[in-house]
Amino acid sequence: MKVIIRFFLLVGIVFSLTHCFGVSKTFPEKRFYLIETSETKPMFVVPKPRTFVVRKVFISPKFEGKEFVYRKENAVYESDFYNGFFIPPAHNFKEEFVRSLLQSGNFEWDASVHTRVTVTHFIELNLTQLYGDFRTKEPKAVIEFEVVVYEDKDFISSPVFRKTYKQIQPIDKKEPEALVLGWNLGLTKSFEELNSDLSKQLK
Repeated sequence: MKVIIRFFLLVGIVFSLTHCFGVSKTFPEKRFYLIETSETKPMFVVPKPRTFVVRKVFISPKFEGKEFVYRKENAVYESDFYNGFFIPPAHNFKEEFVRSLLQSGNFEWDASVHTRVTVTHFIELNLTQLYGDFRTKEPKAVIEFEVVVYEDKDFISSPVFRKTYKQIQPIDKKEPEALVLGWNLGLTKSFEELNSDLSKQLK
């Protein structure tokens, strides 16, 4: 009986302390997001008979984790434990990039999936910036990446296209969802520019 009384006394003390000192056991819910660009408009009636493989996707160590990164001051960056990518950002970026290339018609096949086709081009990606710029009252979604396209002839790779694309997209609020929507819009615009460039540069 004494043990039971002590137990209830202990529960009462913990309950009182929790309320008196404002201690709460509730934590923010973790949320996960995906970058999803808009559909890419076809640039050709019939896709060009080219194939590609994304050989490498580099991403700056500053942004390779799943947690969102915010720039709060010129030299101060913060990561957000409670909001981040559903999959690693390099994988998410690659999926959207590949989808855009195929929808544009600049390429007919992704040779990493259709392994029986002959590869005509290799692509390397370098994602250098991916953060929310929250330094001022007008927040922005920042994304920057470099694309290098190679042709492989006689086992020798030669670069045929190289360009860096950067978007600084204004967003409504300093919030994760607004940041993702800004990245989506920025990447959509970058992919449109990229596919237009490739349609003119690739033979």
